[in-house]
Amino acid sequence: MQNLLYRLKQLEIVQHGKVKLSHAGNSDTYFDFKKAFGDAEAFHLLTKYLGEHIPNGTTCIAGGGYGGIPLATSLSLMFYRNLTLVREKPKKYGTMKTIEGHVPTKEDKVTIVDDVFTTGKTLQKIVDLLAPTGAEIVGCYVLLKRGQGDLTVPTYSLLKPEDLV
Repeated sequence: MQNLLYRLKQLEIVQHGKVKLSHAGNSDTYFDFKKAFGDAEAFHLLTKYLGEHIPNGTTCIAGGGYGGIPLATSLSLMFYRNLTLVREKPKKYGTMKTIEGHVPTKEDKVTIVDDVFTTGKTLQKIVDLLAPTGAEIVGCYVLLKRGQGDLTVPTYSLLKPEDLV
């Protein structure tokens, strides 16, 4: 894990200065994991270490948005699990789906992944959108938990903010 922390610091994923967060107002610190997604070594290590914590029996990895979709795709490939892509809103063209890729069923055990947990609103929305499938949502797994939030499923975080500063 030290090799991952070293690489993330080299990439300077922690940025200081005023930034607007999607659900939590403004912050003086931003964790830019997309920089790490663009670096083959860092992205591989993030996927490897987070994947080691995904519960046994998980049949499907789900993600949404620019943080969750690349991570879910990488985990799905590395650990041979089905991939579910969840849109915040249905497409306004084509098939107009909210859930793409593997559509979970009541036989599935789904792990939802994302890069950063701030309030949990994004993850809870994915949980809610997947609920009608009847699949068991085993939990939400994130790279970094920077805030507090209350989800209806367990949450696991690979890193804490103090690991990176």
